[in-house]
This record gives sequence, C-alpha cells and structure tokens, in this order.
Amino acid sequence: MKKNLKHTIFIIIIIPFIILAQDKELLSKAIQNELNTKGIKGAKKYFAEQFESNKNAYEVDMNGISELSGKYAKAGKIELSGAVMEIAMPFMQDAMSYQMSQSPNEDVRKLAEIQQAEKKKQKSNSKNLVSQSDNGVVSYQGNPRDDLERFTGLYGDPNETNKSRKLWVMVSCDGYLVAGALWGDASPWWMKAESDKVFTYSDSFSRLKIEFATDASGKAIKMNHDLSHLKSPLERLGPIPNDWEPCLERPKR
Repeated sequence: MKKNLKHTIFIIIIIPFIILAQDKELLSKAIQNELNTKGIKGAKKYFAEQFESNKNAYEVDMNGISELSGKYAKAGKIELSGAVMEIAMPFMQDAMSYQMSQSPNEDVRKLAEIQQAEKKKQKSNSKNLVSQSDNGVVSYQGNPRDDLERFTGLYGDPNETNKSRKLWVMVSCDGYLVAGALWGDASPWWMKAESDKVFTYSDSFSRLKIEFATDASGKAIKMNHDLSHLKSPLERLGPIPNDWEPCLERPKR
C-alpha cells in the first residue's frame, strides 16, 4: 500500500513537468496556424497579446521562423513573409536578451562587435539597402544634419538588471542618426529625421519611432519609443564609450 502511494505521489509531482516541457509549442508553427485561421491582422493582434501575457508558452525556434518567412517569400506572399518576422521579432529579441543575460557582457565589447560587423558587411537584403542619389545623399533619410551629437549615448531603464538591455544612439560618418540594440545581432536602424527631435525607421519587417526629450541646453536626457518589448521612455544612462570610433561607417553596397 505504501509502495503504491509513493509511486502515485511520484507520478503526480513529476508528470506535470514532463507534460509542460513537451507541450511548449514551436513559435513558427503557432504563427503559421494563426495566419492560416485569423489572417495577418488577427494574428498580429493575437501574438501582441500573447507576448504581454503568455510569451513563455512558446519555443522560439529561430530557424523555423526564418524558414517560414522564406517559404512565403518564395511563393510571392510578401505580406505574409513580413508578418512572420514582425510577429516573431519581440519573442526573438526577448530570447536573445535572456541568452545574453546568462553570460558576462560589457557595453564596450558588444558595441565593438556591432561596429566590426557593420564594417565588414558588403551585402545586405535588397529591401534594407540604403538608396543613394548620384551626389551621394541618402534619399530616404533626407539631408544630413550637423546637430545630432546631442542625441548620442546609451539609453535604458536604470532599474533593469540585464545590463545588455540597452539601446545605443550614434551619428553616422555621413551625418545621419543611427540606433541599435546591445543584445543579439540585429542590424542597426538608420533613422530618418521627421522633425527636430523625432526620428523613424521602417523596412518590410519592422518599424520604429523615436522622440527625444532634451534639457534646457538641447541635449537628450530621455528617449520615447514604440518598441513593444522595452519600457518607454528610456533614460540616457551615459555616453558612447570613448574607445569606440567617433562615427559609424555606412555599410558598403
């Protein structure tokens, strides 16, 4: 009797953990199912809610997500391909942030890695390529500016324990604002100036709007943004490290 009771208790305690581990759904499969049943708009709404309340229910299979997006693109379903990446991006960035938090990270080292990757990049997706006119001015970003240094720095939540969960802002060597994340390996956002303190970025997969709050001297102290997976506003925590180069080179075509 006691032996059977112990066996029953073991099953009651252990089995739920086994079921939970096995029941974690692949994010790529979940996205495909929701797109098939609810369409793009419905799927985006569903996963926005899931990210806020139930994001740990999915296994973020980045290869599967890439394959799903690629499959739609090859079939000429560009909107579906873009929707896959837009839906998955917050989950992927959150997963990368967690991975980064599990190992030591230094702002200078991470920034240096990003810069080196940009310097070595000779080719990029055609939808992300910067279009240039004959005189070298980047058409979609408008005219270069000489007042952008006041926005540069590292931005984050002072109470955040994950030291890599920050955004950085720099000026490109040809006079444009560039922002990026300290986690993961996503390409920087080459921003377009919409007004004095408002900047935007968009491609087929993502969109970003940044508005800076400044002090009496015009220097940025906070950044308002519309990234769903980060607190807003973010405070300016400090300058770009001194041992990083003073401007960001634009990747060659």
